[in-house]
Amino acid sequence: MDTVGGRGFGASPPVAQTADIAQPTPGILRSVAIKARLWRNRRIASPRFRAFVARFPLLRGIANRKAKQLFRLTSGFVHTQVLSACVQLGIFEALDGKALSTTAIATRCGMGPEATRALLDQARRLDLVISASPDLWMLSDAGSVVAADRGLREMIRHHDMLYRDLVDAGAFWRGDRGETELRQYWAYVRDNDPAKIGNDEAAPYSALMRESQAMLADCILASHDFGQYRSILDIGGGEGAFLSAVGERHPSVNLALFDLPAVTGLAARHMRERGMLTRCTLHPGDFTVDAIPAGHDCVTLVRILCDHDDDRVLAILRNIHRHLASGTRLVVAEAMAGDSEGANLAAIYFSTYFAAMGSGRCREGREIIDLLARSGFRDARMVPTTNALLAGLVIATR
Repeated sequence: MDTVGGRGFGASPPVAQTADIAQPTPGILRSVAIKARLWRNRRIASPRFRAFVARFPLLRGIANRKAKQLFRLTSGFVHTQVLSACVQLGIFEALDGKALSTTAIATRCGMGPEATRALLDQARRLDLVISASPDLWMLSDAGSVVAADRGLREMIRHHDMLYRDLVDAGAFWRGDRGETELRQYWAYVRDNDPAKIGNDEAAPYSALMRESQAMLADCILASHDFGQYRSILDIGGGEGAFLSAVGERHPSVNLALFDLPAVTGLAARHMRERGMLTRCTLHPGDFTVDAIPAGHDCVTLVRILCDHDDDRVLAILRNIHRHLASGTRLVVAEAMAGDSEGANLAAIYFSTYFAAMGSGRCREGREIIDLLARSGFRDARMVPTTNALLAGLVIATR
């Protein structure tokens, strides 16, 4: 490969000159910090400095760790595709509760032995499987979680759609991507009248939401005591996965669900299968304009606000506020941006996902609190959860 003079790789586009663009003026301390960082960046970018660092064991260890972090970013897509292949080909199901040979796995997954071994080697390097002995494979801790959680496997399959939307990353982040597959998939973010969405459009995304809520529901229920309430209304509750989890944990709590007409029909079937339908009242409607059923001392919004831009979030919250009785507790649960590692990972992933959807964003808790205050809710506060990667909680009072 000839890389001389930029012939081996496509040349990067020229960087726009910024001399005539007004720049913000930072304070004195911030200016010093910026100058220090620019000096540091110049040192790190210098081949002579990197050669100097390589001669000292302690500095070399730090530099190598940074290099590995950068390489993980560079090779991350390869990692996701190994995981995707293992899900698509049934590797996790084949090894669930078993230790199998390469040939046995190949037979179960419809693959050739050599191709199976190559994929298993990659999965081992990613700590998804373990080589228990020569030619004997088992699941690792992470692999066991994937095998046990059908919703997680469905989300991994669903990511193929996101990857296609990201195929031209430059166009995607410039906003030149046009219509995306994810926007087509999530019908309620592109339809001006969501109440008219039919069963055929609602069924795929409703099923995905139902299947992917198990770990999220566990996190929410471990972080807040829903047993203190007499009756809970889940707004935008989909097929009732979260409500069913609440009902199983707290048998004395009355349940109610509010969602689009096409979705409440699907919820009736799911909750009947879970044995919860006799305890749950289903209310069809559009939560931006229709009346919200009163008479509940707790209302939940689980993964709802993050799907929508601020103006629509305000419409949702103001409509809810208009119809609730004073003193009703509102619980907002969704992935939230923040300073912790889990919250930061959630923000990176969901900010990209919502960009592909063309609607919504991953907000910090303080932003949700502000939107609640602007909608008339009071005493909003953040509540820590057992896993910031899955969800944050904001609780407010009508």
